[in-house]
Amino acid sequence: MPYCDKIREYSKEVYALLTEVFDYRLSYSELGLTDQLVLQIARWEYQMQSGQVEIYKTTWPIESVWGNDIDLFIQNSSGAYDWYALQAKVMSFNGAFKDLRYPWRSGRGQWDMLLEHEQEFGSKGFYLLYCGRSQAAPTGVPTRSDCLGVPAIEELGLGIVDPQIIRNIRLNTLRHSQLFDFTQVFPDHIDSFRKLFCCDEERTRSVAQFQKEKIDIKGYRKIAYSPEEGLSKDDLGVDDAKYYEELEMDMRERARVRIIVSQNEANDRT
Repeated sequence: MPYCDKIREYSKEVYALLTEVFDYRLSYSELGLTDQLVLQIARWEYQMQSGQVEIYKTTWPIESVWGNDIDLFIQNSSGAYDWYALQAKVMSFNGAFKDLRYPWRSGRGQWDMLLEHEQEFGSKGFYLLYCGRSQAAPTGVPTRSDCLGVPAIEELGLGIVDPQIIRNIRLNTLRHSQLFDFTQVFPDHIDSFRKLFCCDEERTRSVAQFQKEKIDIKGYRKIAYSPEEGLSKDDLGVDDAKYYEELEMDMRERARVRIIVSQNEANDRT
């Protein structure tokens, strides 16, 4: 799988970055970390020229009503693609994920939206948790293994957790006013992000399987990295306002970023 080792190293970098941030009781935005992740993947593709990773971004600021920040499509051993709908959350210096609050008003949490996304669109939802060593760091070591063994805790800088697990803990284990923190998922419920990139046979399949030509990129622009320009975009020659009006309803299930990862030969779109 392309970028397996790079994802592992970058997970450690995120862990180290957030650990330093937490040492000063500072915070980091999940949007900033997500953009940095996208930038890293674009850089790797520029460096490796593998033709196996494509990144698409909407042409306007959009947030999926389902909460997914990244749509990650990864080709599996059958040749089809699994769709992972990722909702990003960043840890605070005290170890809490402050956005994972009890749904006081509506009774419907973000986790419910991810679970409904799975049923309606055939995806597999995950929380993508950006983690570091907080000022209330837990003792112990990770326990969940994957095809590479048990990851070091530093490789949980990019961690993934099933939304059903988050829902169960939030509604059935914690008090309504209690913050959801890292100790709720560590060490028994969190995997490293590497599992999606490194472990084809072990990673959970999405509800539906997708052929590449069926992955809709209408309303997106393909972006690429160049050392001179940073992230650049292919101009599709469309009117953004008109596109938004025409596609507003069609975009409701989508994240603002779609990443397509192929395992075999490049399959460029025309």
